[in-house]
Amino acid sequence: MKLPLFEYLSYLYQVDDWDDKKKELINLLYKQDLIRKELHNFETDRRTNDKSYVPYLAELLKPELSKFCTEAEITCSMSDAWFVRYQKGDYQTPHNHRSWGFSGILYLEYDPEVHSPPCFIAPWQDPRTDETILQHSPICKEGMLLIVPSSTLHFVTPTTTDKQRIVLAFDLLPELS
Repeated sequence: MKLPLFEYLSYLYQVDDWDDKKKELINLLYKQDLIRKELHNFETDRRTNDKSYVPYLAELLKPELSKFCTEAEITCSMSDAWFVRYQKGDYQTPHNHRSWGFSGILYLEYDPEVHSPPCFIAPWQDPRTDETILQHSPICKEGMLLIVPSSTLHFVTPTTTDKQRIVLAFDLLPELS
């Protein structure tokens, strides 16, 4: 009999009122200074923003974050948020966000015809083959919000199109009792 020893859950939500919220998020994006640092192969405001828009984003995404907290059986708060823009040739190397909590990706501009979904690396090898297990994001389309454990290794393959790809990423920290 098969018996799962561990469970590794991710959470996927369609953002309510997406067309209006997308306009608000794109307006916010263009008020930020997205820069390319020497180790980054993409543009972001992760280390340059003052986090002043984090409460606004938490409120904007409150319906989806509430659903997540209910399903995950936790109380949490958004601790950080940043935009990432990929141009032709841009990519991200394997990375995670922290050793605890959850991280989210909201697809703002994403064309499944020309963009590749993020790829996630399982935290253990396949016990039958000793190979690394890779899994692409289950559904990638604009307005989808994916939340995974923050320790999940993930990467983005090089963008091969002139069409930009934009995501909003964020971290959620559980409130410890």
